[in-house]
Amino acid sequence: MRTIGIILKKELKRYFTDVRMLIGIILPGILIFLLYSVMGNFMGQQSSSIKECTIYVVNEPVELAPIFQMEDIKITKYDQTLEENEILKKIEDQEIDLYIKYPINFMEDMINYTSDMGKAPNIDIYFNSAKEASQMMYTFYTQALNTYESVLANKFDINNSNQKYDLAKEEDLTVRIFTMMLPFLLITFLFSGAMGICSESISGEKERGTIATLLVTPAKRSHIAIGKVSALGITALASSIVSFIGLIASLPRLVGTDLSLSAYHVDTIFMLLVVIVLTVLFFTVVLTIVSTFAKTVKEASSLSIPVMIVVMLLGATSFMGTTAQTNAAFYLIPVYGAIQCLTGILSMTIEPLSFVLFILSSVVYISAGIFALTKMFNSERVMFNS
Repeated sequence: MRTIGIILKKELKRYFTDVRMLIGIILPGILIFLLYSVMGNFMGQQSSSIKECTIYVVNEPVELAPIFQMEDIKITKYDQTLEENEILKKIEDQEIDLYIKYPINFMEDMINYTSDMGKAPNIDIYFNSAKEASQMMYTFYTQALNTYESVLANKFDINNSNQKYDLAKEEDLTVRIFTMMLPFLLITFLFSGAMGICSESISGEKERGTIATLLVTPAKRSHIAIGKVSALGITALASSIVSFIGLIASLPRLVGTDLSLSAYHVDTIFMLLVVIVLTVLFFTVVLTIVSTFAKTVKEASSLSIPVMIVVMLLGATSFMGTTAQTNAAFYLIPVYGAIQCLTGILSMTIEPLSFVLFILSSVVYISAGIFALTKMFNSERVMFNS
C-alpha cells in the first residue's frame, strides 16, 4: 500500500505541477463553458431574427383567427386578393410565406362531422421549406391546429390530399440543405485533415531526434518553418478535398432527397476554394505551432484537443441560421469568419466587403502565425526542450 501511495503522489505531482498538463486538464472545461454561453446568446438572437411574415388566408373562421398571434413577429394577413396560382407562384419564389385555404363553412362542417361521413374537412396549407420564415410559420400553425384538432377528437384534417404543399424549388432546397450542413462538416474535415498531419510534424521529429539534424544545416530556420507549413498545408488541403468530394457525393443519400447544383456557378466554387485554402493554412499554422511547442506527439495531440473543441463549437453556430451575418466585423474573427463566409457563399447572401475582410484578416493571422513559428524555430529552448 505504501508503494501505491508513493506512485500515486509522484504521478499526481507530475500532472498538477506541469503547466502543459494543467492546460490540457483545465482549459477544455473553461472553453466549453465560455463557448456554450456564447452559443446560447447566438441561439437567442437567431430565434428572434424573423421579424415579419406574409400570409394569405381563404375562408378563415373567426374562431381560429387568434391563432396568428406571435410575440415579436409582425404577421400580415391578406384575404385572397390574388388568383390562387399567383399566390402559389409567390410562395415558390419566396415572396409569400404561407397560403391557408379553409373549406367553405369549415366550422359548421367540422362540428357536425362524424367518422361515418367519410373524409373529414381538410385544411390546405402551402409553404416553402427553403425559406426559414415559411417553414417556421408552417410548423407553428400546423402544431396549433393539430392541438386544436386533438381536443375535438379528429374532426378535421390538414393537407390530407395528394397535392404538393411544399412549394420549394429543388435548387432552393439544395441551397438550404447545403447552408445548414456544409459549413460545419467542411470546417470539421478541414481541421481533422490538418490535425492528423500537423500534430506529429515537429513533435515527432523532436522525439526521433531528426529535428536537430535539420536545424544544423545551412538553411535559414525561417525557410525551414515556411517550407514545413507549406508542405503540411498542401497535404492537409488534399486530405480535406478528398473528404469533401466524398461528402458531396453521399449527401443526397444522407438527406434522402435529390439535390440540384444548378443554383451554384463558377464564382461560387471559386469563393469556396479561397475560403478552404485560407482556412486550411490557418489551421495548419496553429496546429504546427502547437506541435512545435509540445515535447512529444502525445503532448501535441493533448494540446490540440482544446483547439478542436473551439473549432467544433464555433462550427456548430452554422446550424443557427441559413444566412450569413450582416455585420462585417464578424468576418475578422478567426474560424467564425470562415464559417460565416461559407454560410454566405452557400446561401448566396455573402457581401463583397465581408468576403474581402475575411481574406485580409486570414492573411494577417497566417502571416502572424508563421512569424511566431519562425521565432519558435530560432529558440533553442523550444526546439530542444531545454
